[in-house]
Amino acid sequence: MQALIPYNPNGQTRAPFGRRPAGGLHWRHYFLVIVEHKWVALLSFLTVLALNLIYTYRQTPIYRATAALEVSSETMKVLNIQDVLSTDTRDDQYFNTQIKIMQSRTLCEQVVQTLHLDKDPTFLAYAGSQGDLAGALQERLSVEPERNTTIIDIHVDHPDPNLSAELANGVAQQYIKQNLEKKMLASTDAVRMLQDQAEDFKKKVKQSESALAQYRQRTQSSEEYQNSVVDKLKDLNNSVTQAQKVRIDAEAEWSGVKALLDAGRAPSEIPAIMNNAKVSDLRKELNDKQITLAVLRERYREQHPSMVAIQTEMNEITGKLTNACNDAVDALQSAYLMAKAKEESLQKALHDQEQEAMVMEGKQPDYNMLKRNAEADRQLYDSIVNRIKEAGVADKLQSNNIRLIDPVQVPGSPFKPRKGRSLVIGLFLGVCAAFGAGYLLNTFDDKIKTYEDVDALGLPLLTGVPHINLKDSSQNGRVLQADPHSVSAEAFRNLRASISLKPEANSAKPLLVTSTAPGEGKSVVSANLAIAFATNRQRTLLIDCDLHNPVQHRVFPADPDKGISLYLSSNVTLQEVVQPTTVPNLDVLHVGSIPPNAPELLASDRIRELIADACQQYDRVIIDSPPVTAVSDPLVLLPYVQGVVYVIGFGKIRREIVARTMQRLRECGAPLVGVVMNNIDQELHGYYYYPYKYSYYHKKRKGNGAA
Repeated sequence: MQALIPYNPNGQTRAPFGRRPAGGLHWRHYFLVIVEHKWVALLSFLTVLALNLIYTYRQTPIYRATAALEVSSETMKVLNIQDVLSTDTRDDQYFNTQIKIMQSRTLCEQVVQTLHLDKDPTFLAYAGSQGDLAGALQERLSVEPERNTTIIDIHVDHPDPNLSAELANGVAQQYIKQNLEKKMLASTDAVRMLQDQAEDFKKKVKQSESALAQYRQRTQSSEEYQNSVVDKLKDLNNSVTQAQKVRIDAEAEWSGVKALLDAGRAPSEIPAIMNNAKVSDLRKELNDKQITLAVLRERYREQHPSMVAIQTEMNEITGKLTNACNDAVDALQSAYLMAKAKEESLQKALHDQEQEAMVMEGKQPDYNMLKRNAEADRQLYDSIVNRIKEAGVADKLQSNNIRLIDPVQVPGSPFKPRKGRSLVIGLFLGVCAAFGAGYLLNTFDDKIKTYEDVDALGLPLLTGVPHINLKDSSQNGRVLQADPHSVSAEAFRNLRASISLKPEANSAKPLLVTSTAPGEGKSVVSANLAIAFATNRQRTLLIDCDLHNPVQHRVFPADPDKGISLYLSSNVTLQEVVQPTTVPNLDVLHVGSIPPNAPELLASDRIRELIADACQQYDRVIIDSPPVTAVSDPLVLLPYVQGVVYVIGFGKIRREIVARTMQRLRECGAPLVGVVMNNIDQELHGYYYYPYKYSYYHKKRKGNGAA
């Protein structure tokens, strides 16, 4: 049986296998929160889902008709170089502009006039009371481009499917017509403008070419010289950039070495020096000699000739290594200085070449300006002449690059509400509401329920005990006998193993079992822990020290007159009040008659004598004490015990109360061994706390029953 919290010899504990530590939450933690608050989560889920369905089915069905327009990649050929009227339909800016035009109020007003929507009762019924028909159409109109295509979809949403198709078709046709009219008007205006400017550009070309020819004759400017100066300047600039990179690398390496040397670091310990080939070889040789010296020391004394010889060789190598390290340092410094000098030389040459280029540029601006003007004027003039000739073909100017792909179809099913999508959204929101409600309740629930809560107390978890489901609840304290193959019985064996594996706990004979408050099951844990030790062939004494509310007499029936109260108030011996049980190796010391002065009896010297005698006669002494917050009895018993097992009821006590109680015990010097989480709800959390044990024992018991 694997332990829930494996013991670590270094005094630390590790989280159980399959469970994340307290620093993070495992997915099963979320599952357990929802299962714990399943009814609230289910109610939240059903409420949100019902509201979503009610909202969905109360909406008016809306139908969407779509007109698909293809925008072909045709350009209006008027000017090639200026692109005065060119239109690249593949550009996102063009597409966005067309989308805005399709959604414009002007286009909607034209559609209203064309389709006579001001006289259509169906359209007027949903147009609103303000009479803004174009605005009503704009609200129902949406335009979107299809990805990776030149197609634009025009959508019109309306409760009437036939009218939605008519409106979508009307918007598409009106946009196509408007686009064609715009192109024809633009072409006519462009041709007229080009004809007016053709003569002006012709004169300008003659003037610019004549000025360029005269300047060449006067200055004898050379384009080859200008190109050579520019090329040399580029080469020097590249060389300076490379030299800077080399200098920066060398400077960084030398600065790092110098900083380490200034900090008192030995050269032989600096990585840059250690990478030197000569230094690396000498270090290896020195290391070999050190190994040889270590071997010789096992055979000879320090004055032996072999020892003296090897030590002399090591001194020589050490000296060489020191010199090699110094040489390596000098080499790094020299490399940096050389790189710096080379960079400065190239910088000077670059500066000189820049001065020469500036002088050259001072001579060439007029020439370059005249040449550019002449070339630009010639290109513009030629382009205008060519486009004027092409403008004579009127049919090309009247072509349209936008067309309706297919006739608009009347939608057969509503576009909104999408019941399937709404159902999915409702399910998602319902799940979110379920998780939110569950975690909201879990946030305000600060009771200890998980291993992580126990880990936060700073003590190891010895074991977790599931809820004991016996028909006779009085036998819960003897589950190891009543149901030895159950998960609960195995949990107490696991508790015994955890205590035995801890040296400080295993050596502690008297163990005090206590809890924070009544009802956490510390008496059940005490009884079953005593039985677990007894079945392991250890003579065990179970002492019921809960003088206010004793329980062990119901678990182990015995003579009611004999008990610890009789021992503490008289001079009887331990053997006279101890009573045997039906469990081999297990005796029990009951309370007997409940005394009126329990704290005074426990504070007497007789209790110390009782525990001392019990430790001499038994291998294990288990003391069932009252809860810490109820009475002061556990604190009175602390000086006489060597270990304290703290029982925490699952989901019963708040974390803050347990933390304060544990702090109180620590302040009193309690030898805390660990924590037992008791009464875990196995039906609700079984697969979290016992993912393998539960299945194994369930199958085993089922198999035994079948047999």
